[in-house]
Amino acid sequence: MVEKDDDGWYPQLRMHYYLTLGREFLTNRDAKRAKAQLELGENSVWKPDFNKGQMLPAVLLLENLQLLQFLTPDVQLRESDEKMVEFKALAVTHRHVIKNYLNVSISEKLTPIAIAQKLLAKIDLKLDYVARLGKRENRECVYRFVPVDDERDSIFRQWLNRDEASASVLASAQNVVSDLVSGTNNIELQTLIAGTISHDIPQTLNQVESPATHGWKGLKLKMRLGLDSVGKFYQHLVSQVGEAVGVADGEPYWNGCLGQWQVWVNFASGCKSVVCDWVVAV
Repeated sequence: MVEKDDDGWYPQLRMHYYLTLGREFLTNRDAKRAKAQLELGENSVWKPDFNKGQMLPAVLLLENLQLLQFLTPDVQLRESDEKMVEFKALAVTHRHVIKNYLNVSISEKLTPIAIAQKLLAKIDLKLDYVARLGKRENRECVYRFVPVDDERDSIFRQWLNRDEASASVLASAQNVVSDLVSGTNNIELQTLIAGTISHDIPQTLNQVESPATHGWKGLKLKMRLGLDSVGKFYQHLVSQVGEAVGVADGEPYWNGCLGQWQVWVNFASGCKSVVCDWVVAV
């Protein structure tokens, strides 16, 4: 890849991958790219750089043009084929969009095969000339796709393994969060907030604690143990799910000024006081 990248092979190969095997990972790839640009620009982006970094519009465009229909081996293609005529009409109709997203110029003067060749070049593939068939006065050039042996399949497998592993890590982290949140179903937090503990109880609980207080401590312990099990996935979890991932850092306390129950929660960005209703919603 390093040797061939001097000829612009990497962008072509990447486009082919996300148009085929890596299609399901493209949305997440673009989202990560956008998030990184926002963080680097402190919540602002330079539009040309942002558009250049997003691949989904280009891939969707190639999908709508049905470019992959030309990659069936041993299928002969002629200019007069109905699907070729429809393909050219579609490409000419959307030539301005194609120019914007793919930087490919399309005109009415081009033949369907010529248009197909220009678009296939975006993924470093082409149609091979076979022969001229038909009567002498009405001969047509015939083309077909011949699979290439440029080792792109082995690269695609490596990329697929990488993306599947990344998706697995994210799924595992999200499952841990789901388990932590679902753990609140075993504790009647609403009862706790509604009045199981009197509003007269001070923020620092005394030695005689109610069952609800023990329940909260059990929840806190479960949340801590659950988060510990995330281990090396925690940083990845925070980067994907966001700063809403936190660990309760004590039992709820009554805020007399605001007239509501609150709890301290350790987030990635620091410890903050959060309304208990918000915790229940999460």
